Amino acid sequence: MPKTDNGIHYEERGDGPDTVVLLPGLGCSLACWSGVAPLLDGRRLVLMDLPGHAGSLDAPADGSSLARIAATVTDACDELGLERFALVGLSFGGALSVRIALDRPGQVRAAMALMPWNAGGTEAGDPVIERFAGSFRDVEAITEAIGAISLDPGRTTDVVRTMTTAVTERFWRSWLGTGGGAYTSMSEELPGLAVPTCYVLGGRDAIAPRDKLIADVRAMPGGRLVLLPDAGHLAPYECPELVAREIREFLGRHPDARPPGELSGI
Repeated sequence: MPKTDNGIHYEERGDGPDTVVLLPGLGCSLACWSGVAPLLDGRRLVLMDLPGHAGSLDAPADGSSLARIAATVTDACDELGLERFALVGLSFGGALSVRIALDRPGQVRAAMALMPWNAGGTEAGDPVIERFAGSFRDVEAITEAIGAISLDPGRTTDVVRTMTTAVTERFWRSWLGTGGGAYTSMSEELPGLAVPTCYVLGGRDAIAPRDKLIADVRAMPGGRLVLLPDAGHLAPYECPELVAREIREFLGRHPDARPPGELSGI
């Protein structure tokens, strides 16, 4: 199992002039991209388990802010020599992609967030977050919750498995607990986003707040919004062909035309 020095488990697939880093969602492993990755031929793909998740259980995983988790991911990217790359993330991984694009505009050429966590975070007392916060390693509660947001539960068993057996308590409590990262905001930074960014929303997504996500895109200079009417929150597992099509289309709009010698903001 290849790991960076800071404990991030990663897999590399494919080859090509463009590098794409794929980040899973909260409680997911990099297996969420298993159906998507083979459809992104002609690119170098780097799939990573999130800090405190699956193969990256030993990586620094302070979820009290997106910036701290982002730093763990970017340290891993630096070690792997990724001087220029696109980011694609699911849910929490989507918000993490936006955070990294804000922090590393000279290194990230484009960012795509699928059914992302909204930039404004959640409000105190949010019943969904509070219920999740209290369900650490509760197999029955988590199975029920993931079943409620899955369009095809048979394809999302990875989420239940990882969320119940392979997420550290430190990450879980620091992200979902009172005052944790789930309650922090990066909304005020979005007008300064200098990286082409696309949100992909699912028409059958039961948990992502569509109005807030649309507001995020409107705040981004040149932000792009795509709606997949028949997709749910866990689209990479359930409709990988649709997801791969949108990734190819968006990244095709933003080829990397800058030579490495002109990179800035790293």
